[in-house]
Amino acid sequence: MKNAENWNNLNFDDTMKRILVPTDFSTNAKIAFDYAVHLFDDSEKTFVLLNAFYIPHSTHDGSFSYHDVSKKDAEQAFVEEERRIQTKYPKLKGKIETHFEIGAIVDIAQHFIKEKKIDLMIMGTKGVTGLAEILVGSIASTMIKKVECPLIVVPEKVNIKPPKKILFTTDKELQSDELNIDPLITIAKENDAMVHGLYVSKSPEDLDVKSTFIRYDLDLKFKDVRHDLDVDVNKDTVKAIELYVDMHQPDLIAMISTKGSLFHELFHQSITKKIAMHTETPMLIMHQKL
Repeated sequence: MKNAENWNNLNFDDTMKRILVPTDFSTNAKIAFDYAVHLFDDSEKTFVLLNAFYIPHSTHDGSFSYHDVSKKDAEQAFVEEERRIQTKYPKLKGKIETHFEIGAIVDIAQHFIKEKKIDLMIMGTKGVTGLAEILVGSIASTMIKKVECPLIVVPEKVNIKPPKKILFTTDKELQSDELNIDPLITIAKENDAMVHGLYVSKSPEDLDVKSTFIRYDLDLKFKDVRHDLDVDVNKDTVKAIELYVDMHQPDLIAMISTKGSLFHELFHQSITKKIAMHTETPMLIMHQKL
């Protein structure tokens, strides 16, 4: 992630002002936008709606302009979506930007994040049945791999409400200089949320050092938010997370995408592997510092 340092060096308390929401005007895209508003119920935020239209070169015979047709459709859809937003969220008047671009959504999003100074991206997923389906073989998975800014993936069946309980989990011991949890801290502070930290280890030895998080400065990093820290020993990381989710019912699950972590393993599993996970729970993906 060659440009990840651009986001790692930000003070998110001061700069998490511009939120990118890719949209295809579908129900799940609208749900993602609604979630974004409830996450940041603040008139200081600017919400950037982005629609991208991809033109297959092999189907363009020159007989008419795909660009003109798609742009006209997008403009009308944006008018309708802005009307919906202004009716539902009148205080957001003047805080919505709409953009239409030709190209692949992932490439366009990468460009927009830099050009429009985006601090966080929030996108919806449709019809996923588990964590593996969110992370493998989807647009969301490509975004996670290629886009360097923090990303929240919002499931279609989410219960839209401000997060009050957040699970931050990892199965990899991270050095303090690898940790980039500023987006999590900002979200927790803005929503007065409780952060449950969970480190999943395959080694029983870590039970003797429940301060695993503290050893790597996590306790210090969470000092400004309400939090607790725990260590669990389980050879099945996903199962351990499931059990913890059942116990605490978090409103948001946060992870760091880094080589050797649960994310890395899931990215390389077969798309057919099913992992039962709470599909109503949004996921915040942050990136490892370089």
